[in-house]
Amino acid sequence: MIVPAFTVAGVDYFMFDDTFNLPYERALYALSVYEETRMKCSREYLERHVEAVRKLLRSDKIEIFKINALNEQMSERLNLVLDVDLLYKLCSIVFFDKNENPAVYEMEYCKKKIEFWKKHKGVADFFLQEPITTLIPFLQKVDFDLDTYSEVNRNLNQIHSELLST
Repeated sequence: MIVPAFTVAGVDYFMFDDTFNLPYERALYALSVYEETRMKCSREYLERHVEAVRKLLRSDKIEIFKINALNEQMSERLNLVLDVDLLYKLCSIVFFDKNENPAVYEMEYCKKKIEFWKKHKGVADFFLQEPITTLIPFLQKVDFDLDTYSEVNRNLNQIHSELLST
């Protein structure tokens, strides 16, 4: 059964009454994003990291300090409490609006949906509303300012992304 979930800036979002019983395609994406959330980095980030290390190892002069910097960066990611962008991604799978086919996950549409959420609700306001607190219950008990952490997390992601690019 589909039930109402929450409203952001006049847009109603829905969910299945049993999040463990999502349609096939959404469920596969949810499992994938859950793993990314657990690892604190997306598959795309891991692919970029592997490619950056591969390029460094195949160059004429192997720069051990750059390889070490990438390794330290990966270690930092493992020690993050959470990656806010990955939590948004998980929510974009579980919660859908009237324009979405509930059985299908459309990545590009969901990116726009996430941007809409970010534009119209602060991080804490978004994640500390029901039923998101039921989906991600540990967020209720974090002992830090979620909005500030989100900003630090965003900046760290930007720094890591730039290092991978160089």
